[in-house]
Amino acid sequence: MINIEKLNSLKQGFVYLSRLLDYPTGSLLTDDFVNDFKTEYSETPSKKKLLNIIYKMQRYSLEELKTHYVSLFELNNRYTLYMSYYKMTDSRQRGQLLAKLKMLYEMFGVRIDGTEMSDYLPLMLEFLAFSDWKHDDRQQDLKLLFSVIEDGTFNLLENSKVQSEDMYFEIIKIVRAEFKSCLEENSVQEEGKSNG
Repeated sequence: MINIEKLNSLKQGFVYLSRLLDYPTGSLLTDDFVNDFKTEYSETPSKKKLLNIIYKMQRYSLEELKTHYVSLFELNNRYTLYMSYYKMTDSRQRGQLLAKLKMLYEMFGVRIDGTEMSDYLPLMLEFLAFSDWKHDDRQQDLKLLFSVIEDGTFNLLENSKVQSEDMYFEIIKIVRAEFKSCLEENSVQEEGKSNG
């Protein structure tokens, strides 16, 4: 079960995780980005590590960051930020899942603008940051989103073992840690029993 209070406390943090995993922009390299991050990101065990990654990113030029990002996620079919691709590639099942995610977003008041598919990790994180689910009695429907992120990030990190120290994969590990912290202990234990 999702701990909605904990999830809500991380809402602002999802904005930063989304921006760090999306195509790089000049704003990532500014002092304002760092200062806003320090102020707005919740005090979690991952905050200091994430701040170090931001400092590491800021040692590169914007062009270097863009080149690295494109070579990692756009010119390499081992790694993708489309979370359902690993299990479903371009199957019909994936199309159904993408439609379900889109409906979930709309149910909580978010409409996708642009061409990104609904399983794009930065978009999923933005949805959590900007949607209104805190007082909605359907909030446990977010389990679908959690399971897609869990499966996708797990498979992405499995594929990336050779380059696991890369700053982008470090951010994905932090995404997993933050999401795991939002799950109630008893549901994690029950899940373990059903898998064991």
